[in-house]
Amino acid sequence: MNTVMFPTIGNVSWLAGVFCVAGTVLLTVPAQAQRPNRTLQAYVETGLAQNVALRREAIAVASAGQRVRQAGGLYQPQVQLGASYTLANGGRTINIPAGDLVNPAYRALNALTGTSQFPQVANVAEQLLPNNFQETKLRIIQPLFNTDIYFNYKAQKELLSAQQARQAAYRNTLRHQIEVAYYQYLQAGAAVAVYRTTAGTLTELLRVNQARLAAGITTNDAVYNTKAQLAGNQRDLTTAANRRQLARTSFNYLLNRPLDDSIAVEEPAGTTLATAPGATLTTYRTVSLTQRPELEQLARAEAASALGLRQRRAARLYPQLNWVTDLGYQGFGYRFDVPQQRFQFMQFALSWDLFRGGIKRGDEQLARLALDDVQAQRADLINQLQLQVTQAFNNLASAREASTAAAAAQLNAEKSYAIVRRRYVEGQAIVLELLDATTRQTTAQLARTIAGYDVFIREAELRQALAEQ
Repeated sequence: MNTVMFPTIGNVSWLAGVFCVAGTVLLTVPAQAQRPNRTLQAYVETGLAQNVALRREAIAVASAGQRVRQAGGLYQPQVQLGASYTLANGGRTINIPAGDLVNPAYRALNALTGTSQFPQVANVAEQLLPNNFQETKLRIIQPLFNTDIYFNYKAQKELLSAQQARQAAYRNTLRHQIEVAYYQYLQAGAAVAVYRTTAGTLTELLRVNQARLAAGITTNDAVYNTKAQLAGNQRDLTTAANRRQLARTSFNYLLNRPLDDSIAVEEPAGTTLATAPGATLTTYRTVSLTQRPELEQLARAEAASALGLRQRRAARLYPQLNWVTDLGYQGFGYRFDVPQQRFQFMQFALSWDLFRGGIKRGDEQLARLALDDVQAQRADLINQLQLQVTQAFNNLASAREASTAAAAAQLNAEKSYAIVRRRYVEGQAIVLELLDATTRQTTAQLARTIAGYDVFIREAELRQALAEQ
C-alpha cells in the first residue's frame, strides 16, 4: 500500500491523510461462503503427489502387497534342480571275499570235469568313497497340510489392509497440515501488511511533527514519542516477517518444494464441513469413529494378531505334511543312455513336534499378549479421537466467538480513534493520546485479521479430526 504524503503544516488536511491511511490498515476477513479455494486445493493435490513421507507410505503399502504375494506363493510347489559329481581317491575300503567264497567250489568243479573252465577269483577291496559318481535330480516339494502357511497368508492380507489404512490416515493428516500451513502463511502475511501500513502512517506523522517542531507549533516530546512508536512497530514488523518466512518454509516442506518458493495467495472465501450445519459435538464424535482410518488400521492389526494367535495354537496341535518327489539320473559317469541310471523317488513327509520344552506354548502366550496389546491400543485410540474431536470442536467455537469479539473490538477502536482524531485536530488532545489511539486501532485490526484466519485453521483441524476431505 502506498504511503500518503501529507500537505503543508498550515492545512489541517494533513491529519485527515493520517487518519485515512490508518483506517485502511484493516485487511478484510473473508465472509463465510461455500466457494472452494482453488489455489489451496491445487496445493493440496501437489502435496499429496510430491510429499516424501507420503511416498514412503506408498512404498510401505507396496512392500506389504509383496509380502502377501510371497505368503501365497508358499501354497505352490517348490521345484529344485540339484546336481553333484564326486571324484575320490583313497580313504577307507570294504573287503569283499569273493575268491574265498567261490574258489573252493570252482576247484571242485574243475576236478570233476577234468577241465580248468572255472577260473580262480581274487578277493575284492572296494573304495568306500565313490569315484566318478554323479547324481542329477529334480526335486518337487508340495505342502499338503501346513497351518503356518494358511494363517500367515491371511495375516499378511490383514497387514496389507492395515498399511493401506495407515497411508489413508497420513493422507488425511497431510491434507490438513497443508491447509493449516497455508492459512498460517496468509495470517502472517496479513500481520506484515498491517505493520507496514502502520509504519507508513507513523513515518509520515513523524515528518509532520518534525516540521511542526521546527515551526514552533509542538515540542520535542511529540517527535520522540512518534519515534518510539515507530521503533516498536518496526520490531513487531520484523517478528511478523520472520513468522511469515517460517510459515513459507514449513508449507513448501510439506509440498516437497524448494523452501523459499513463492506461494500464490488466494483469500479463503469460507469452508464448509461435510456434516450437517449445526451438528452437535455428539454427532461429530460419532462421525469421527466411522471415518477415521486409524481405527481401521488398528482393526486390521487386531485381526492379524488374532490370526497369529490361531497360527501358534495350530502349530502346537497339528502336524505338517509334505509330498516330496525326486526325478533324476544317478550312476558312475554321465551316461544318460543307460536306463539303470534313471530313478524316481516319492515320499510323504510328516512332521509333528510333540514336545519342545514348552516353547510352542510360550509362543502362543506371546501371541495372546500381542493381541491384548493391540486391543488396548484400539480402546485408547478411540478415547484419543474423542478427545481430539472435542478439543477441535471447542476450539472452533472459541475461534468463532473470538472473531466476533475482535470485530466488535475493532469497531470500538475505530470509533475511539475518530473521537481522538477530532479532539487532536481541535487542539484538545496531545500527540500521546493520538498515538495511543493509533496503537489501539492497529492492535484491534491485527487481532481481527488473526482471529479471522484462526477460524479457518480451527475448522481445518476439526475436518482432520473427522477425516473429511
